Amino acid sequence: MSYATEGIAHVRLTPLALDVAAGEKIAPRDAVEVAWDSAQEGRWHQAYLNGCLAGVTARPEDRRLIVSAPMEADGPAGLLLVEIVAVEAADRWTDFGAELAGFGDGDGARVRLAWQAGEYLDPNLESFDVFSDGRTGSVDYETPLNESPIPARPGGQAPWGYGPGGYGMGGYGQSAARYEWTTPALAPGPWVFGVAAVDAAGNRVAPAAETAAAVSSVARPPPAFRVDSYDSENRVATLAWEPSPDV
Repeated sequence: MSYATEGIAHVRLTPLALDVAAGEKIAPRDAVEVAWDSAQEGRWHQAYLNGCLAGVTARPEDRRLIVSAPMEADGPAGLLLVEIVAVEAADRWTDFGAELAGFGDGDGARVRLAWQAGEYLDPNLESFDVFSDGRTGSVDYETPLNESPIPARPGGQAPWGYGPGGYGMGGYGQSAARYEWTTPALAPGPWVFGVAAVDAAGNRVAPAAETAAAVSSVARPPPAFRVDSYDSENRVATLAWEPSPDV
């Protein structure tokens, strides 16, 4: 049993829209179309989404598939890892997900961090940097996770906001400005993050604020996505799938 990835390139992922009536398109919330280029002739192709075998081409010459994608409460998962591999006929439905790089239990989600500027939002503040402990328990404040500084005044203007508390309580104005930043995909496990405010000279304006988060593995998408029935008179299709093994 084997698979190949050589000669497979330009993998594209797009939402699926079904033309069910004249001038009307309905897009299933968890259906996506995957397309790719491949120099693998005479082999079938498998599509893996977030490490789970999501579909197999019907013919060796096919270069696209409609598959189901992982879902979150508000829609399709924000992080979707796609891999296309070529296999022989005997391995069409052999699951190689555990062997592919970039998938499996070692792949975690992203973390969205949010903070308020606080009283240290003064004329000297230039940007913020985000650091992590790399799951060691001690934050490394030498190497930030963000590739470029997170500006304190996007567009040259300091944002304003409202602090917590009842009427007349809590911060207001620049000191209550809210900032957000999302990390890259992180390995599952406990993480500690630190956010530091930095002035134009590269000095920290105030002590860093720290917070902790537990990163979970990326859930595999629901398998066996299919059309369960179709009402031709009313032009209504009923879709069905099995629950994700990780939910």
